[in-house]
This record gives sequence, structure tokens and C-alpha cells, in this order.
Amino acid sequence: MIDEIATNPKVCKYIDMPLQHISNLCLLAMNRPPKDHTMNLLNKLRERIPDLALRTTFISGFPSEREEDHAELVSFVKTFAFQRMGAFAYSEEEGTPAAEYEEQLDEELRQARRDELISLQQGIGEEWARGMHGKEVDVLVDGVTEDGELFGRTQWDAPDIDNIVFLSESEDDSVPRLEVGQMRRCVVTGRSIFDLEAVPVV
Repeated sequence: MIDEIATNPKVCKYIDMPLQHISNLCLLAMNRPPKDHTMNLLNKLRERIPDLALRTTFISGFPSEREEDHAELVSFVKTFAFQRMGAFAYSEEEGTPAAEYEEQLDEELRQARRDELISLQQGIGEEWARGMHGKEVDVLVDGVTEDGELFGRTQWDAPDIDNIVFLSESEDDSVPRLEVGQMRRCVVTGRSIFDLEAVPVV
């Protein structure tokens, strides 16, 4: 599968892996693979697939999550720098084993830990967007905003989840005008926080 993603131009270089946590104690409580297994897989993916964007999701405040577990997760998010990441605070769901665990964390603490992860990822996302300036990317023209602005997405953007690309017409009259449904080669000219701004080049 890795080779197919790496070499097939028809396959998006985008993988969503909801890791949930990185601390071994939390992973054990969640009945998920250990940290070493996860790290080996993540590193293999990044090494073998050029231009790969990895998306993941983490849970904050899982029952028995210690301060050091959360600190380990924060450090991991900083150093690995996922291109796309979400986080949500744990909530008890009736009928699940975790809902019966005794060490349920205070709701305010769950939210605070989630907010820390989200704030951290915002900075990483902005840095990624800054690094895209001047690069050429293929953009699928998705639609028009309420303000009449065309927008689309790259191969690294899942619809209704990830960032979008705001599109402007080229000043070069030889470049065809944009139409919804097209796949167009564009150059990134700027950003709006995490979202990119681009114009078609062909």
C-alpha cells in the first residue's frame, strides 16, 4: 500500500490515522497499539512517501490520563508536526468500557488539555501554510463562497474537514478562466491563516 501511494499519481498523498494518544499507558487503556509500533509506522510513511500529509485526531482527558501523559502528547505534537490534526475532549459514552473507569477526569481539565493541543496545532498549521508560498499545486475547484469567491482544495484537504484554497483569476489572458469542477495547476500567492490563496498558471 505504501508503494502504491508513493508511486501512483492518481492516489492522493494524504493519510488519516486517528492515533488518539501517544502515551503507552493511555494507549493501553484505549486498547490501541503501543507507541513504538505507531512511531515506526509514521516514520516509514514519511520516509517513503514524498509530499505526504498526515492527519490525526487525539483525545484529551481520557480516564486516568496523568499530567505527564498529556505532556508527552504535547511534546509529540510539537516535534512530529502533523500537517492536519484535530483534538477533542473525552466524554463518557454509555455502554463503552471507558465510561466505567473510576478515574474520570474533571470536565474543565479535559477541555483545557484539548485547547492546549488545538492552540499548538494552529501554529503548526500556519507554519505549513507559510511554507507553501510560491509553490505550484493541483487544485480541484469546488465551488463559490457566499461572497462570490471561487474556492477549491488540494490533495491534502479532505472536504468539509481541512483547509481550502481561495482562488483568483490569472491576470494572464492566455490562462483559461476557472470553472467549478476543474482540476487546475495553481501557484500559491498567499494565505489566510491556514487556508491558501492561489491563481491558476495553466
